[in-house]
Amino acid sequence: MFASRGASYIVHTDTVSDQLDTEQECRPFFVDLSKLPARQKQHLQRVGLLEYANGGEDDNGENFNIKLLREKHTEYLKQPFVSSLHSSFVSLDSSRPWIIYWCLHGLDLLGHNFAKDDLDRIIGTLRSCLTFSGDGEAGFGGGPGQLAHCAPNYATVLALCIIGGQCQCSADAVAAYEAIDRKALYSWFLSLRQDYSITLPNGKVVKRVGYRMHHDGEVDVRGTYTVLCIAKLLNILTEELCAGVAEYVASCQTYEGGFGAEFSNEAHGGYTYCAVAGLFLLNQLDLCDVSALRNYLARMQMRYEGGFCGRTNKLVDGCYTFWQGGAMAILNVWDSSRGKDLNADFVGISSGLIEQVLEINESGDEIDLDEVQKIDENDGNEGGLMFNQGLLQRYTMLCAQSVDGGLRDKPSKPRDFYHSCYNLSGLSVAQHVLSENGVPLVYGDNRNLLKATHPIFNIQTTHAEAAINYFGKLKCMDT
Repeated sequence: MFASRGASYIVHTDTVSDQLDTEQECRPFFVDLSKLPARQKQHLQRVGLLEYANGGEDDNGENFNIKLLREKHTEYLKQPFVSSLHSSFVSLDSSRPWIIYWCLHGLDLLGHNFAKDDLDRIIGTLRSCLTFSGDGEAGFGGGPGQLAHCAPNYATVLALCIIGGQCQCSADAVAAYEAIDRKALYSWFLSLRQDYSITLPNGKVVKRVGYRMHHDGEVDVRGTYTVLCIAKLLNILTEELCAGVAEYVASCQTYEGGFGAEFSNEAHGGYTYCAVAGLFLLNQLDLCDVSALRNYLARMQMRYEGGFCGRTNKLVDGCYTFWQGGAMAILNVWDSSRGKDLNADFVGISSGLIEQVLEINESGDEIDLDEVQKIDENDGNEGGLMFNQGLLQRYTMLCAQSVDGGLRDKPSKPRDFYHSCYNLSGLSVAQHVLSENGVPLVYGDNRNLLKATHPIFNIQTTHAEAAINYFGKLKCMDT
């Protein structure tokens, strides 16, 4: 089968060989489980991946479910909060808020709630990463005393909003929210603006403004999205912050339809997500070539593996389950919202409408697991998203899960906190976003259902709503 697949390529290159090797790597995970020998099925039961619907007996292998290793993933993601990490993590010293966010968000999607003492320690650690400059500006850095940087600042605020959402209407929620100095953060955001305005031959000035990742740092769509995302949550997304930004982001779209980090760069899944989410927040997605974008995102889903790759001619990678899948979800939400009364102002679509469009259970009530809709790799037309949601969920469940807990890029790669977070985030998007009548689509066992993540903020939808409601009661910076 796989030798013949190579014949479909016009030129057999190293890229083709790598792709065929990856398909071979995934092939054992896609076997017909009902045809496995009893010994192998018993092994899958022992490690927790397989469960028979009749309580554990093999009824000719025709009535079983693939399981999310929820307890093992939970234990793996709890590691940074309960014990010291290995000395090799010293290389991630400037990524402390990221490690907290990756693990906190993954655990949150799995339904894990932290004890008060743990949350107090996390808030204290994140608060210590706030770095002030002499002129009243401040942002969160990668660790205590480190340079304020848009990436760890984004991770820090999202982590604090997760805690605030978990502890709604309590002193812990207030402590989490008040660890953020909105005024100092707003001043810092303004200091990162970089003007790229151009003058056309007819004399017209086209205003384009991007954001630096840090002082004297690079300007790209990551910086722009992380500023917009956090400003929206904190109610500091002003006209001054938004002026010229959509035009800059749109200029980063490439001939492929995706977005590069900056003008003239190659299209990339992570940057495409940042651009799409940023333009949605500004309610200006129509500034880009939406048709080309939609086609690009659809092409990034691998036809055999079912997961997404990050760039053209690259290999499948579990993290793009969210970066590419989430970008398509945002685009499809925008598609479905056109023609409706959006009640939008210059800062974009209201969070209430986003909830309405996503058709996610806003009450926070537990979804009846007996009412979820089962989906498999053959249900390509099920769901409201323009990719095969069953095929994507299959890749996550069969190829991305480590039997020891944690999730990974692909079967040959080790588990890590980053891939655990974004595999789970993408799985949540594929289960919940634009599901018909709010009924989630779930591959395998019904208990594989995750909490619903917000595709723009990538924290639980209820947590995003709680943060927007809390900070919405405070004064916006330009009013």
